[in-house]
Amino acid sequence: MKPLHSRVDADQLERAAAMLKVLSHPKRLAIVDLLGKSKGNKEHQMSVTEIYQALDIPQAIASQHLITLKDRGVLKSSKVGTKIYYALAVPQLMKIIDTLEDYSTHI
Repeated sequence: MKPLHSRVDADQLERAAAMLKVLSHPKRLAIVDLLGKSKGNKEHQMSVTEIYQALDIPQAIASQHLITLKDRGVLKSSKVGTKIYYALAVPQLMKIIDTLEDYSTHI
């Protein structure tokens, strides 16, 4: 019997699995969802304060998740004065969020 082959190579599967692992925390998914809600054609970015207030979580918890998401290439940041703003580095991740949202309504 022939072995089954994936249409995606092993390295791509490893990177995809690592990305899913990063997104596996509900608060990190919420952050990605929040930042993915774009306003018009402009890139949607939010400050740490705006993020933790919108999600009603402590600032320290939000900061930890933001650092994890940035370190893994999910988010990018920019500094304006004393504030740090975050935005999605990979807007295509919203397709995953949308798919998970659709899936969760069926279970």
